[in-house]
Amino acid sequence: MQLYLKIPAIRYEIERIPRAGSECIMYGVWNAILSWQFPVTDGYVTRPQDQHTKQSGEKGFSDLHTFHYRGSSKDAVKFLIVQCKRAGLETRPSVWAEGVNQLIRYLTATHGARRPDDRTLVYGTVAIGLFMRVYRYDDIRQTVSDWTAPGVRHNRSPAGLIAPLHIQSHHDRIQRMLNYIRDNH
Repeated sequence: MQLYLKIPAIRYEIERIPRAGSECIMYGVWNAILSWQFPVTDGYVTRPQDQHTKQSGEKGFSDLHTFHYRGSSKDAVKFLIVQCKRAGLETRPSVWAEGVNQLIRYLTATHGARRPDDRTLVYGTVAIGLFMRVYRYDDIRQTVSDWTAPGVRHNRSPAGLIAPLHIQSHHDRIQRMLNYIRDNH
């Protein structure tokens, strides 16, 4: 698959991200990337502001939730949530933590602790401005952990976490991770 950064509209939108722009700009960038990576012609749908409800009645809305209708099945496989935050907040650990907490809440509301036979790989992404991190959902613990695709080089932060990737500078790594997610969910 062609790199998302080679698609002019996606590249132009990324280049136009202002230093402290609105979160909606990030929704547009990531909706374009996800629509390119997971095309509707192959059975994928990305829903903006998808609602998640826990048994306790608590509601939440994920920014972007990607589903896959495999073959002729009318049951969608829900496999990726992207939480976006506006540019200018990339260096704030509290904003990254908020994004991760939202992922955990929405992934747990959607998947909970599924029976072993029902488990498929589920991922989440926190995208803050020009940076992003990918996580994998753990059904047993109902949490997420840092994740990168096999063979994708990554750096570690001083805290030992996988360092965020820049959506322009590291587009090749991000593309390989998205390819892996597409092929393994």
